[in-house]
Amino acid sequence: MEIHYDESETLNSKFNKNDFIRFIENFPEPICILTLRERQYPDRFIYANTAAVKLTGMEMEDICSYSWEDMFELPSDSAFEALENEDSSKAHKADNTTPLKKNLEGKALKVDGHAIELEGGDRYLVLTIIDVTEHQDTRNKLKKSKKEFESLFYYNPNLVFTISPEGNITNFNEAGLKILKYSLEEITGIGFRELIIPEDFQLTKNYFYEVLKGKTAEFQISIYDNEGTVLRIDVTAVPTILDGEVVEVIGIARDITEQIRIESLLKESEQRYRALFDHNIDPVITFDLEGKFLVVNEATEKILGVPAKELIGKPFLPFIDEHKQKETIANFQKVYSGLPHQYETSLQKQNGEQVLLHITVIPLFTERKLTAVHCIGKDITVIKRNEEQANYMAYHDMLTGIGNQRLFREDLLRIIESQSSEKLSSAVILIDLDRFKFINDYLGHEMGDALLRQVSERLVKIMGSDGTVYRYAGDEFTIIMQGMDESKVHRKAQALVSEIGAPFDIDGFEAILTASIGISLFPKHAIDIKGLMRASDHAMYYAKRHGRNNYQIYNTQIEGLSKTDLRMETLLHKAIDKKEFVLYYQPQYDATTHKISGLEALLRWNSKDLGMVSPIDFIPLAEETGMIVPIGEWVIREACNQNKEWQRQGLPPVPVSVNLSLRQFYQTDLVEKIELILKETKLDPKYLELEITETIALQPDIAIRVLNELKSIGVLIAMDDFGTGYSSLNYIRRFPIDHLKIDKAFVQGIQQDEEDRSIIATIITLGHNLSMSVIAEGVETEEQAELLKTYNCDMFQGYLFSRPVPAEMILAMFK
Repeated sequence: MEIHYDESETLNSKFNKNDFIRFIENFPEPICILTLRERQYPDRFIYANTAAVKLTGMEMEDICSYSWEDMFELPSDSAFEALENEDSSKAHKADNTTPLKKNLEGKALKVDGHAIELEGGDRYLVLTIIDVTEHQDTRNKLKKSKKEFESLFYYNPNLVFTISPEGNITNFNEAGLKILKYSLEEITGIGFRELIIPEDFQLTKNYFYEVLKGKTAEFQISIYDNEGTVLRIDVTAVPTILDGEVVEVIGIARDITEQIRIESLLKESEQRYRALFDHNIDPVITFDLEGKFLVVNEATEKILGVPAKELIGKPFLPFIDEHKQKETIANFQKVYSGLPHQYETSLQKQNGEQVLLHITVIPLFTERKLTAVHCIGKDITVIKRNEEQANYMAYHDMLTGIGNQRLFREDLLRIIESQSSEKLSSAVILIDLDRFKFINDYLGHEMGDALLRQVSERLVKIMGSDGTVYRYAGDEFTIIMQGMDESKVHRKAQALVSEIGAPFDIDGFEAILTASIGISLFPKHAIDIKGLMRASDHAMYYAKRHGRNNYQIYNTQIEGLSKTDLRMETLLHKAIDKKEFVLYYQPQYDATTHKISGLEALLRWNSKDLGMVSPIDFIPLAEETGMIVPIGEWVIREACNQNKEWQRQGLPPVPVSVNLSLRQFYQTDLVEKIELILKETKLDPKYLELEITETIALQPDIAIRVLNELKSIGVLIAMDDFGTGYSSLNYIRRFPIDHLKIDKAFVQGIQQDEEDRSIIATIITLGHNLSMSVIAEGVETEEQAELLKTYNCDMFQGYLFSRPVPAEMILAMFK
């Protein structure tokens, strides 16, 4: 209560008592008058105007029945002191006294007192009581609102800021400053544009203008912090309106950078899951712990042939093959341990088709409790079939269909490890087709493959149940005969040589093959694969050395010869570079004049390590290894050089003949090489004669083309060893041959064998009828020469006239 005291105050004389009472009675604010005890202290109520009666809810008589102490609480000492000092600002406010409590409880009252003194000297207290409850509520609410705003602004964990209508930042909360790495001084006053990435500025500007119009805006933008890092924020902007005008924009922004990242990862994860589940080409299924379908993808429907709605809630076990069900249950239950598990099984589709599956089961935990099982099924039907095919291919030869080297070695190892009887032997037979590389190279790989298929079929038929045939490599075959006596091995080997030598029909072409066969016996010759194969290989090579087209069973003598051959092969490769080859020449004489009409160049090998090596020993080895081609080219060049040298020395020019091997003849660049040699040596082509054998008729069309090309450059062609090969008269007639050479085997029997004489007479007559000169080889006696003259043989060659001699001796023989 505030009391104002002024001793000078008196009623204006123009107002009488009644006017004064009427004035107070109608005053709009509640007024009460109290007496003052001892002229200082409030005592009793003596009057209350209509407004006071209405406020208190009491009649005036009731009000006047109360004293100051009854109506209000007893004033404090400080209040009395304030009254004495007329300092109403510190006066006691009584708003909770007993009489008023009944009607005004909860109301806020403003009480002001003012002391007046009348003319008679009486002093009274005029008291005004105003209900300020609504005003106080408003103040409290404003105070509360201010506190709440301050709490929201300063203690908010998000970014809270204010922006002036001009777009400048005016305030920022502590959390926001920390997030943006600014101090309040640094950020205050800068335009919000400086914080926003260029791509989002126009969007932000549009929303800012909307808020300045009194609207609220919510949007997401990206901003920079003080270090240049981009943050994504979710902004809510509201206007501060005063007297109908927006004076400020308040913004609350939540840093959603991490949320966006997590949502992106979650979305990506969900997309991956959906892709894994919905679009997976493999069945993806979720089972309950009893093995019933909970969720299936489209691939599951397809592979089972059952719609998803018919699968849900049903067990998977009926779809599994009966013989796989028990095993599948055991594998499925392993996931109960909490770890993924993989296994393979098979199922039956609705149409009865079997599908092989690779299964991965994965436990699904919810709040650390196993609640379901994910299952991914991979259809491996094709893979398994391919594996079976690959396994077959790994152990079988794709061309012939018989076992390959790998299967041979595994079968042989099994026999070695399991055979217990020492009375019976197991045989390893190695078959090498003689000169097959020539057929493959010059008849073509297609015909070569066809020939290999026929050979394998013939070998399988010959062996029957007595042995297993394998294609070991290229033109080599192997056979295992298990638990046989040696006599049966010999019989089968003889049959193999005989049957392989029978003609093969390849698309109408008759091919003649021979085979060299080597045989080793287990455990007689070796007790391991390496030893058995080495022994068979030595025996096979020994068969080749003995004319091919035969078989040999391994023995220690063969081992020694094979080692010699191996050393010889090594040295043979170096012989040209070491200049160890030399040519000997054997003259050919005119049967009538007995003058030298030609010379045959014969190769000799004068090895620094082996001495003089016979052609019988190294020529087959050269043919087998392919060395015959470079050696043959050296022979032609050397013979041409020597013939040209003799001519420079004044000897009568005669042809020098050189033997061509089958490999040489079918070289694609043979003609070009001979032309080059003739050009280099400057020898007239008519003084070079090339000797061929009847084996070139294996591919007659190519042979005729090559011979015609050779004839076109001017060289002579002689057919050596005529009568011992496989050519037909039709081919001989078509070949551009200059000379036929009668094999020495016929000449040596001319005196004793009527048949040999008939053959010689026929050859000479045939040659003359085809306009060819005939040369007899191996003439060693006068009797042989005289008989050959009677058959009109044109030329002689043999020891009767001269052995092969070095080049330096030819000059004397001419003289």
